[in-house]
Amino acid sequence: MPTLPPMPDRFPPDVLQAGVSSRSTWRVARTRARQEKKLARWLYARQLPYFLPLRRKTRNWRGRRISSEEPLLPGYVFFMASDEQARLAMTSRCIVDRLDVTDQPALVSELHALERLAASGRAFTEAPGFSPQREVEIRAGPLAGLRGYVAALAPGKVVLRLEILGRNLEVAVDETELEAV
Repeated sequence: MPTLPPMPDRFPPDVLQAGVSSRSTWRVARTRARQEKKLARWLYARQLPYFLPLRRKTRNWRGRRISSEEPLLPGYVFFMASDEQARLAMTSRCIVDRLDVTDQPALVSELHALERLAASGRAFTEAPGFSPQREVEIRAGPLAGLRGYVAALAPGKVVLRLEILGRNLEVAVDETELEAV
């Protein structure tokens, strides 16, 4: 399989310093599995500003050390576009969903934090996506359809508080079965 040349994690290089114009705003693209770099190349070819935070990962494969860059947040690419350009980006066949951002300054601040995290080179892991007291719905398994609140977090499990017949009941479920409400 041919190796693609390294790509920049952003275009143009000062995209995070550029101010938001009335015509273009930051958008968040949720991509198909392992399509983040493909979307970034698509955006680059059309000269649309983007930011794809990457981190270097080294692993052993068949006795060889392989080094690659992978997305810091798998499944997400951030790009600046007008409404028309954002609709055009949906034709890339890489995007599953596009999220419009209402608080532009907050997103830019978080993108700067991601940039610093990527540049630090430090190892990190993603914590479960559910915080205590968050309302969630069980989407899979025998309890699918029930709603409750996160009571506690355990490795790979979430303790959920359900209110049934005026009683608070707690049940542990796998975090992959849950979706935030």
